[in-house]
Amino acid sequence: MLRCFIFSLVCLVVSEGLLRIPLKSQKDIIDELRERGVLKELLKHAQYSADSSYTETLVNQQNTAYFGKIGVGTPPQDFYVHFDTGSSTLWVNSVFCSSDACKQHPLFNPKKSSTYHSQGKPFSIQYGTGSLTGVLGSDTVTIGGLKVHDQTIGLSKTEPGSNFARPLHDGLMGLAFMPDKHTIVDTMIKENLIEEPVFAFYLSRNSNQGSQVVFGGTDPSQYQGDISWVPVEKGSHWQLVFEGFEVNHKSTGWCSKGCAAIVDTGTSMLEAPPQYVQKLHSMLGAQAGDGGHYTFHCGSVSSLPTLTFVMNGAHIKLPPSAYVQEHNGHCKSGIKASHEKYRDGKPNWVLGDVFLQNFYTVFDQGKARVGFAKLA
Repeated sequence: MLRCFIFSLVCLVVSEGLLRIPLKSQKDIIDELRERGVLKELLKHAQYSADSSYTETLVNQQNTAYFGKIGVGTPPQDFYVHFDTGSSTLWVNSVFCSSDACKQHPLFNPKKSSTYHSQGKPFSIQYGTGSLTGVLGSDTVTIGGLKVHDQTIGLSKTEPGSNFARPLHDGLMGLAFMPDKHTIVDTMIKENLIEEPVFAFYLSRNSNQGSQVVFGGTDPSQYQGDISWVPVEKGSHWQLVFEGFEVNHKSTGWCSKGCAAIVDTGTSMLEAPPQYVQKLHSMLGAQAGDGGHYTFHCGSVSSLPTLTFVMNGAHIKLPPSAYVQEHNGHCKSGIKASHEKYRDGKPNWVLGDVFLQNFYTVFDQGKARVGFAKLA
């Protein structure tokens, strides 16, 4: 089972333009969901174990996602939004939506905000696991005590299917590197709210340490050593090119002419090019199951191969404990096939949460690069 780190923006520390957002305790989230009347639904999707339902800071779910609490409008209307570097639109559920997925969610009402302005433009988004349509507007967005003015937001009208029906899917905050899409980071930069055009994620796998996102710089207490930087393409959803992929410290040759990868907090798993997935799992000693899933013998996890991504000369290593998902005595692979074999002519990877949980990850819009560092 993948881990879901549900976080809320509960306090604000601004020092020399740095916005640090710590996490809210699980108990507070549980209380709020109980007030919403959707706690049972969350428990059903989350598949809680009896000994961790209320005591762990991290909430276990089948799908990894990262949520924070924001306010939209004046006065603020509160929503839990998914922080996603793989998309560019900030949207929330709205009173215009009549889809089943919008029921049991708070709905943004623009008539109750004195700072809302309609842009009168429709929008539609197709994600890998869901889609929606809506209308664009602009309003003030509150993150902790920080107010971001004149931020473009989407108000949902249709949300087909069940993906956004889960209790904390009140919306999504796109953080992709797409300057023409006016993400909230672009607005922070434009309004001089942050010192540096940088944000960083620490996605803890330790229940005693909360996940954190920082806007305006990095938090040195969360990582050690140097940051390994990899150039990305502007307007590319944080797309990079890396030059090598190794299994058990031996080159596969799959990236001899370069591999493309999207660094995506909105994707749960590590996604490999579909033409290599079966071969990769065979090299790892995994057993094929139904629906393209692969399993491991839990007793052999510590002896499985290390995966190495050669990026801009640095060897970024992923231990077996990262790509094996263990739950109730069953061990599943955290690697699956990506939706595309190739991107820009190169084998296509998506570096999702299975990968990112193992590193302090820095997104630098000013210098068009992503950095990875060892966790402290």
